[in-house]
Parts: sequence; structure tokens; C-alpha cells
Amino acid sequence: MGRPVWKVFSVGRGWDPAVVRAYSAVAVHLYDSASAGGSTGGGTGKTFDWNLLPSRSSLPWYLAGGLTVENIPNAITLHRPDGLDLNSGVESAPGIKDPAKLEAVMEIISAWRTQAVVVGLPGRPEEGWSVGGEMWPCWKVATTRESPEVEIRGLLDLLEIHDHLVLDLSARTGESQQMAIEAMHWQMTARENGRHLKFKFSEEMVEAMVRSSLGGLLELVD
Repeated sequence: MGRPVWKVFSVGRGWDPAVVRAYSAVAVHLYDSASAGGSTGGGTGKTFDWNLLPSRSSLPWYLAGGLTVENIPNAITLHRPDGLDLNSGVESAPGIKDPAKLEAVMEIISAWRTQAVVVGLPGRPEEGWSVGGEMWPCWKVATTRESPEVEIRGLLDLLEIHDHLVLDLSARTGESQQMAIEAMHWQMTARENGRHLKFKFSEEMVEAMVRSSLGGLLELVD
């Protein structure tokens, strides 16, 4: 067509992320909430289940669908889109943009961009964990490692938004004592900032920590 093309995907019941691979030649992927029928996207003013997003993208991608001041922090820290498509969530009435809501959203986005969250703690968002009857957001930490300073900065970026968070470290391997010491450092960092962390390790790692009496020093999810 000689012009950049954005492909919109309608995400809802029956959505298959594999369809994204057929549109690798477009400029941008945009994910929006599917209509009640599931065949079209946009205009619903409702969010979809963000866990349905593809795990990775080689192209810039934008998020749409029911974005508000309340849920944008989760969207940008856990899923890291390249852009947001805002509409009804920043309106005071249909078609009427609310200056206060727009200003609040822009403050959130500005802070996120300037704090270099994109460096972050290596990993990706996971389905939340039920802790005491409450759903906690979960971040699955990648097997690859950054320097301790970079990873702490990434953790603090996440804790800037989430006052309670589950860190899933089940993919990481290493000596149990060193893993426990690292997790205890993260746990203390969270507490010093008025936040609450819980951890998930592989069964083998938990058993090794228990044998060394270190497991009892960490808050683990069931």
C-alpha cells in the first residue's frame, strides 16, 4: 500500500495468539477488546484478559480497551506496551475528554518512561496468585540475569506500582543458599519501601532451602 499499516486484533473468548504470526509485515499490532460476538474489536470500553496477549512481539504493539487511570499502571509495568490507545477511560461523558483524567494518565506514563522500566527485572507477567482470598499480581523472573543493581532497580520499578507482588523464581537455578540470600535481600528491599513480596520457587529449590533452614526466612506462596 506504500503506507504503514496497523493491524488490530480482537481479543476475547476463543482468541488464538498464533494468528499474530500471519501479520509480521505490518507496522504495528494493536490489541483491543472483542465485541460480544467476538468478531470485531473496539468501542466496548471494557478491558480483556491481558494474560491472553502474546508472550513476545518483534513489532511495536499498542494496547486498547477500557484503559483508565486505575488500570494503566498494571498495563505498563506488567506488559510494557509501546503505546496506549485511550478513549472512554479518560472521558467524563461519552465523547467528552476529562482534563483531570488525561493529566493523571500522562503523569503515570511520564514517570514510567523516565524511570527506564524497560530495563527492568528480566521476566514477564504471569497469571495472578490467590493469597488470603486476594489476587496478587505475579512476575515470572527469567532464567537470564542482569547485574544485581539492574535487577533491584527493576524490582523497585514494579513495586512503585504494586504494593504487593508475587515473584515466581521457579525458572531460575543456582545454589540454594545464594538464591535464598538474594530473595531475602529483595524481601527486605520491599519492606523498606512499604511493599510486600511473596516468592514461588521450584519444589526442588524449596526442599533444599528447608534443609538448610533458610526457607523459613522467606514468605512463600502455597
